[in-house]
Amino acid sequence: MANENGKASAREKRPKGKRVLLTLTLVILGLLLLLAAAFFVMREIGRAAMTNDGSSVDFSETDAVRQDGEYVRYNGKLYKYNDKISCILLMGIDGYEKSDDGERHCSDVNVLAVIDPVSERISLVAIPRETMCEIEVYDETGKLMGMSYEQLALAYGQSDNDGKSCELTVKATEGVMLGMKLPAYASIYLDGLSELVNSVGGVDVVPETSFGRFTAGQQVHLENGLAQEYIMPREYTLKGSLERAQRQNQLLRELAYKALDMVRSDPARAIGIYVGIKDNVSTNLELPMLIYLASEAAGMSFDGNIRTVEGDIVTGESGNAEYHVNKEALLELVLDIFYVQVEEQNAH
Repeated sequence: MANENGKASAREKRPKGKRVLLTLTLVILGLLLLLAAAFFVMREIGRAAMTNDGSSVDFSETDAVRQDGEYVRYNGKLYKYNDKISCILLMGIDGYEKSDDGERHCSDVNVLAVIDPVSERISLVAIPRETMCEIEVYDETGKLMGMSYEQLALAYGQSDNDGKSCELTVKATEGVMLGMKLPAYASIYLDGLSELVNSVGGVDVVPETSFGRFTAGQQVHLENGLAQEYIMPREYTLKGSLERAQRQNQLLRELAYKALDMVRSDPARAIGIYVGIKDNVSTNLELPMLIYLASEAAGMSFDGNIRTVEGDIVTGESGNAEYHVNKEALLELVLDIFYVQVEEQNAH
């Protein structure tokens, strides 16, 4: 069809193949924009779920004093909670695999993973399994019997349901950490740990003491179940408890290094790693939270230092090891990791 001057319209002159290609390009571009929008929306949902304002932190048994609601004064310095921080309680369980057989377990490893976008660093804080704290105690039917002052590790064993066990351990840990709310958790059984170690190609450690097939000072590559042999054995003494905790921290440190390198190169690999171990993991981390954590962690550094909540380990009246937290040292750790120092003029 021609116009009054006998010329074809621009639409008629454009070849059909080019019109189809242009349409397809626009559709693909639209899909990419939708995917990008979905990613950022899910990331923001994850960020909101992973952060809090620090209002739950209780300084009443320390020398710190709240000031004007959102500030804390300690040793003449003013601090404000870093509400950009995300925190996950990681638990290593003393069973080989997750099952529904009704068996109860303990959390042998309890570590806070703290992701701080402000300082762009990842911090790991180990809380010894023998840490004495208030835990909820349940009978065999699941009825709450009350509170008891026990080892942190025993909180997990108050239920035969892993989700409930995680929540009970989170509550007990929040009590240890001055009431700080911990929004996310993940527990992993030993077989899942082996799969995790394998997924990063294994890790290298140097034992500080000789035991089993391991020799002090000789590097060993942990893979295919050898990680279990390295972190499980211990002498039932105060020294034995500390030595096993040291080996567990070694393994965790090397895992953190390798996993972080993998996520930096491709954040999506975090999802793949999780899929490989999920059968032996219990967590409240949902996809938006995983997306947020993976994207944040990819640009952060880890200095390899696993800080332990300071305290004294003694033999209790029952004959079991008891770890009693030093409250002032804990306060300083909390302020250092979860708070930022502010100038007086910026506090108004």
